[in-house]
Amino acid sequence: MKSPPVSEREFAALIKQHSQIINNVSYFYATETMSFDDLRQEIYVNIWLGLGHFRGDSKMSTWIYRVAVNSALMALRSSKQKVETVSFDLGRLDISSEIDDAKRENLQTMHALISRLEDVEKAIILLWLDDYPYNEIADTLGLKRNTVAIKIHRIKEKLSKQI
Repeated sequence: MKSPPVSEREFAALIKQHSQIINNVSYFYATETMSFDDLRQEIYVNIWLGLGHFRGDSKMSTWIYRVAVNSALMALRSSKQKVETVSFDLGRLDISSEIDDAKRENLQTMHALISRLEDVEKAIILLWLDDYPYNEIADTLGLKRNTVAIKIHRIKEKLSKQI
């Protein structure tokens, strides 16, 4: 077996540095058949196994996002059971207690709406909300930039109709 490209300590630091990405993807893709913790563990394993293949063509955060989303999608496909609801525990989010009730309610509503989106739509809007430019979203998800722009516009329309 090929030795890993980083030590366990370096891997732990990498995971800690990018934990928000991993946790966000895990929150939004967790289901009754694939729990948050199981999904996050799957993502960790795939990052560890894939590090030797990272060529540096993109930022590490972009690569980790792609691995996380692909891991989530593959885990959901392999569970073979479609579940319409998404398990979501707002207590796990790093929501400051300084957020007033109105903002907290808006955030909960936004997360509930996003959790109803299709998997690819969810990935696109999460990247967009994390301020990734269209080109990076396209690279991360293997789409064309114009496709991303159109999908973001349609997702925004879809979400605004649900409010």
